[in-house]
Amino acid sequence: MTSLLTGATIGYPFLVSAGAIFGRPRLPLAIVGAMLLVSIALAWRSGFQGDAVWRVGEAGLMTAFLVVAAVVNEVHVIRLGPAVANVAMLLSFGRTLRSGPSMVESFARLRRRELPGDLVTYCWRLTLLWCVFFGLNAAFITWLSFYASLASWTVYTGLLAYLLAGALFVGEIFYRHRRFAGTE
Repeated sequence: MTSLLTGATIGYPFLVSAGAIFGRPRLPLAIVGAMLLVSIALAWRSGFQGDAVWRVGEAGLMTAFLVVAAVVNEVHVIRLGPAVANVAMLLSFGRTLRSGPSMVESFARLRRRELPGDLVTYCWRLTLLWCVFFGLNAAFITWLSFYASLASWTVYTGLLAYLLAGALFVGEIFYRHRRFAGTE
């Protein structure tokens, strides 16, 4: 299920660009919608184990967006898909800040069961940093959707946004290894 959601998210900018070039803006919506429906069906079949309920919620949010975008059939609205995906990630990470453990702490505990208190606090702050990233990214993509060219939007949403996320991820790894040397 996760790989279908990831594929739909990564492929969306390129599908939208192709749809716009070929004069079929709704076609990418149908393709991504079909992928989301399959992912929901797979989660249903798995009995909503673990985080599957949240994944279905994310897929449901994206499906609702796709339906609205298809009905409106306006290219600027169709371009909002990556912003909606970032909002879904913001909600997914943000919900863990209230109820705990934080998303990053959950990932850290996969590797190491016991975490010192300062590392738990660090994980919470890092989860908050990711929430800020997703929020700013969603806002910038929304701006691009309405005020930038299709090419600029595609380059940012299909490449640069992933490079920024990767830079944040790699930078955090280097910082963490320096900050918590010997305690990990």
